[in-house]
Amino acid sequence: MRRASALLQLLLFLAPQVLGKDDFNFDPDENYRPRNVTGLDYYYYPWIGSYYNGSVVFTVSNIERKDDRADYEIEKGPKLKLCEQPQDITYTWSYPAILAITETESEDDRPENTNPIDVSLYTSYSNFTKYFNDYMDSGNMQTTEMPFVFQSIEMSRYSYPASESTKPEFNLTVAEESGNGLPFRVTGGSELERNPLDTLQMNMSTCFRTEGWWAAGPISLNNSFGIPGITNPTLQLAFEDSSASFSIGSWFLANTLAEEGEETPRIYGRVTIEFLGRIDAARSDILNKRTPVTWTPSLGFGNNSRGLDYESGAFVTASVTIGWILGILATSLACIFM
Repeated sequence: MRRASALLQLLLFLAPQVLGKDDFNFDPDENYRPRNVTGLDYYYYPWIGSYYNGSVVFTVSNIERKDDRADYEIEKGPKLKLCEQPQDITYTWSYPAILAITETESEDDRPENTNPIDVSLYTSYSNFTKYFNDYMDSGNMQTTEMPFVFQSIEMSRYSYPASESTKPEFNLTVAEESGNGLPFRVTGGSELERNPLDTLQMNMSTCFRTEGWWAAGPISLNNSFGIPGITNPTLQLAFEDSSASFSIGSWFLANTLAEEGEETPRIYGRVTIEFLGRIDAARSDILNKRTPVTWTPSLGFGNNSRGLDYESGAFVTASVTIGWILGILATSLACIFM
């Protein structure tokens, strides 16, 4: 009987330890996923939502010379022309990309975020392989491996949450007639004084060379550097449970490092950023069909919880674990009393 009592105490002690491994540390009021998915890079995939793999194409067009003369010189003098090399030419380049469409944080955490969803776009020089399985290093990718990042609002992470007072950089609206068997359609724009888009690095011809690195800073209506006709950046998004398309339109002002004796002027023009991708089913949650846009959390809950709500998903896992423990207990006691 002492053996039975000791064994019973041991198994009862182990029960909460085993259940502790199934404690997802999941708060349904937050937009974070459980942190129990082996091999998942939580730098890219920490939030509940849909993730799409694809490529993003940057297109620069309508290039004009920026006239940097004083106003009185511009009024009295002739219009300056751009050299032939970059004029009337469209430049394109592309990168591998991940598009994340995710739940927003709770109103208590981010009261200024009135958007219905969060949208993030990540690009990579190395197809996201250099730090992909190393969570500790993947935080360095944004400066070393990611040429362009878009976020509709500064995103919070487990280790460094964003400020509660942070406002969206782009305001988003989901079309009421979308969903319910049709793709969700989202439009948006930014009216901030400074254009919130990242600076672009592009390789195209200068007035003296066939190739040169240009830094292109996006500009907006209230920060147009005196260029007429500038408008604020806008975006369009369409997504469903299998694919997504995402595009941004903006204006830019660019310059290049001129070598000695060169006089390549600053230029401005239009830039479009276009993403097409397919769903990453292994890293996405279940996208529900109707507006407002919501997800049923599935990643990190096991196969038994796909399509279930939070409570039933947790209950299934706990029930399986308790059943396993009781099964061992019954078998062990039977062996003792035989």
